[in-house]
Amino acid sequence: MSDGGRSKDGTLDRTGQVVVVTGAASGVGAALVRRLAGEEATVVAADVDQGLLSAVASETGADAVMLDVTDPDQWEAILAEVVERHGGLDGVCLNAGVMTRPKGVRMDDDPISWMRDQYRKLMSVNVDGVVFGILAALPHLEPRDGSIVVTASVAGLMAQPPDPTYSMSKHAVIGLVRSLGPVLSDRGVTINAVCPGGVDTPLVPPDYREMARDFAPPEFIADAIVDVLDSDDNGGIWIAYRPDQPVWRYEFAPCAEGPPAALSD
Repeated sequence: MSDGGRSKDGTLDRTGQVVVVTGAASGVGAALVRRLAGEEATVVAADVDQGLLSAVASETGADAVMLDVTDPDQWEAILAEVVERHGGLDGVCLNAGVMTRPKGVRMDDDPISWMRDQYRKLMSVNVDGVVFGILAALPHLEPRDGSIVVTASVAGLMAQPPDPTYSMSKHAVIGLVRSLGPVLSDRGVTINAVCPGGVDTPLVPPDYREMARDFAPPEFIADAIVDVLDSDDNGGIWIAYRPDQPVWRYEFAPCAEGPPAALSD
């Protein structure tokens, strides 16, 4: 995706770019809308929380659209409307996500008791929402060499016993992004994922906040997502853990080549 050039004061000028952001009503999504709108992009902010979404749109001048990311028909209709209204589509930030653990259940609780009840909703938002978003956006992104960035999580690269199915969903998304990179490259479209650690958003359970750890501000993650959106990388998995660390590209160890020499001795 073209960065649109720099304005006279050195800030990025995205005039002419059209970017859709899901999960835009709060947290990282709202920070993304503010960042992109502040650089003069045409931003379409999508969410299911009408009240919070309207507030973000009013603040930033973004277009607010109600979108259930689990519904492929809604995806296709809304993106067709975006393209008709604004003339094209340059970027999509697939940021909507949920956790499995019910509100009020402590992080040290046994997850087996509630996994079944929460599983379908989690997978429909965190995985189906990404798949349907990619498929609906692709025909509109191809003419403009557009970009997709998926908000994943470091939980997709490691075990997360307090919420196993959330971790599973992020592993799935990371596998999808890595595998689609070469496919979409042939179509002139890039796709990458950004993996935050702990982020100070409403999604974080209260007792998780009590743990002795740092939470990154949503603006830090939003900046990382926008940087990756602008990059030429494809199929990359980027770690955005803390503001005092650089955002870095995760490299996977090869598995088809066999175990490391130290294990075979």
